[in-house]
Amino acid sequence: MKILKAVWVVLLCGLLAACNTDKKDQNTPPPIQGDFTVNVSTPKLKTLETGETKLVVDFTVYDGFGQPYQFDLNKDFRIAVLKAMPQRSSSGRDGNSYWKSFHHSSSSNSKAGMEKVTDGVLEEKDDGYSYTFAIPDILKVVEPHLDDRVEGSEFIPWDADKLHRIVMAYGEQGDGFTHVHEWVPDPSAAVETVSRNIIEYENCESCHMGEPLYHSSGYRAIDNNFAVCAACHNDSNPGAAPSRRPLSAIVHQKHGNIFEVDRDKEPVVDEEGNPVVVGSPFPQDARNCTTCHNEVSEKTPDANNWFEHPSQQTCETCHLYRDTSLEGSQSGSSAHPGRLGTDWSKSGCTSCHKPYENDGSDAARSARSVHLGRLDNLEMARDLVDVSIDEASFSASTYHVRARVMLDGRGIEAMSELTPFIKTGKAYLLINWDNGQGAEIGYSSPLNFVAPNTINLAGNACEAQGDGWFSCSKTFGEDDKQPEAGSILTVSVAEMPLCADRRSGELMECASFTDFENINNRGLIAANTTTASFDQSGFNDNHQFVFGAEKELCSTCHEGFTIHLENHAATELYQCASCHNAERVSWYDGIPGDLKYHVHSFHAFGSKREGGSDFPGALNNCESCHTAEQYHLPNQQNARPSAINAGGEAKYFSPALVTCGSCHLESALGKVNTSTPALGDKAISHMLRNGAVFAADTPEEATGTEQCASCHGVGQEAGVDRVHNIYDYR
Repeated sequence: MKILKAVWVVLLCGLLAACNTDKKDQNTPPPIQGDFTVNVSTPKLKTLETGETKLVVDFTVYDGFGQPYQFDLNKDFRIAVLKAMPQRSSSGRDGNSYWKSFHHSSSSNSKAGMEKVTDGVLEEKDDGYSYTFAIPDILKVVEPHLDDRVEGSEFIPWDADKLHRIVMAYGEQGDGFTHVHEWVPDPSAAVETVSRNIIEYENCESCHMGEPLYHSSGYRAIDNNFAVCAACHNDSNPGAAPSRRPLSAIVHQKHGNIFEVDRDKEPVVDEEGNPVVVGSPFPQDARNCTTCHNEVSEKTPDANNWFEHPSQQTCETCHLYRDTSLEGSQSGSSAHPGRLGTDWSKSGCTSCHKPYENDGSDAARSARSVHLGRLDNLEMARDLVDVSIDEASFSASTYHVRARVMLDGRGIEAMSELTPFIKTGKAYLLINWDNGQGAEIGYSSPLNFVAPNTINLAGNACEAQGDGWFSCSKTFGEDDKQPEAGSILTVSVAEMPLCADRRSGELMECASFTDFENINNRGLIAANTTTASFDQSGFNDNHQFVFGAEKELCSTCHEGFTIHLENHAATELYQCASCHNAERVSWYDGIPGDLKYHVHSFHAFGSKREGGSDFPGALNNCESCHTAEQYHLPNQQNARPSAINAGGEAKYFSPALVTCGSCHLESALGKVNTSTPALGDKAISHMLRNGAVFAADTPEEATGTEQCASCHGVGQEAGVDRVHNIYDYR
């Protein structure tokens, strides 16, 4: 019996030892059949008896279970071969390397492309597959771009000393693969081998999260592999533009161009000849080049290409309008004399915007300097202004604030010294208080847009006291909401978009800005903000607003996080929440002004819910903005019901309804018909059955009724983490 007990003890100890000591699941998830492994042997040239030379490549493909994969040729399977070429020397086109494709369409513009595997010969072998390209003779592919032809030949040279690339794309997103194989056919002969590995895939994924880019289906959307895009979108034949342009031109235009363009990619103008501005969906300053472009690494040995070889074709996608700046001009003439469109007076960009040479004396005009350097200069100018909050108190229905304003290290004597540099001509103190659940006011009452929670430092409510000090006050009316006995007062700064000279790093009077500088705000930057909290007697308090999102996560896409630059110039969430809180209705009927609705709705349905969203990632990936604690139910932060302007009355809606309804109800929340819901509002029945409250007269009536967490709490079978497939993005 003792021996049997000993055996059981040893067995139990072994089982306990196998347990995960840090309380995390150690089980490895089962493989997915669509996780492919591809291996490619060095491609070979094969001469046929008829004299043609064929390109043949052998490869193996295994599925996620490690089993040889059997191709379904009813699915799209494409393949292409290209070679990397150094800059064109004859045309002076742009001084950049490029991919030369061996596949061009038979149409008049001879666009580069990929061939279907069904057009060639795919043979299954014991140890994998062998593919013979459909190209009749790889050594006799006609060169479509006359300037690239080698004297005495009309064909594209094989160039065994150059880097070659084979690109494969099979299937579709979720059930397919892409693969890139690069090799130099004759390494011993290689003298001038160039490559074009410029950007890391992960840089784009931080915002795009695996969502199909541009092409939304088929082989082109399998995994957003740059090489698949570049197999077609390259500069192999410049004559194919604008129908087929290099990937660099397409990507920069999508992220940086603010003008409406026609089919030829030329700017559309109005009746007066001015370019039509449509804005850019890129959620940050387009000069933040390093959002996408990283430093040189093992993956991206050519990462510096963007500033070492600036391409006219790429630059013009953002710079469709060139101003009359004298920067970089010769003999007093402008380098960019107000030109509009792609008609450039220069043969290229590198004559001026070249990489650092001449002991660095030309660095001020390099592509890196005129983008990142300009942003650095704007920050330098911004840091000349400093606003601090010294004290705040509340007594006799009056909110008192004492603040100090410094300009270039000295206290100003009057706001008139600073307001010429502020585009709005104002400098707002955002006054608020917190009873323990977040900011309490946006205006003096939810429907009253007349008395906002602001004090203008440049207005009559503030008195200058010398050396930068200002004493400000705001009196609340009898019917206005006022702090409760234990409320913590909070003050922050907003509405200070500063005008600056992006070249010198000095502040610049906003009135001197040209029309074009006002179009794209290239000389505008939000002032540094600050926040402070006090009890009502004026003593400092270390209060912190709690938010339902992480600014660091938001900054993944919103680099240099700035919202409403031209007016509010907000750079911190506490500035946003000081106005956009549960007590604030929107300007627009039926929409809450509360951040928990406002932000979700904007990302899902666009501004005012009037159109499509420009959100580039996966809307169901909650962790792109939130931590697990923040999206858990019931609402962990900002848990109050939200006010909505419903037909001229302030009505309150329960918190989970507000958050979830921002995406899962197609109608604006205040306009949902609960009796006969519209087609896109069918979820309302489920919400009502589980405690959602619509249009209550008071916040109390919409509090504590929802039962969402019983099913949708994190970890439940239908938890928000599971129904949103959160774990697919980790």
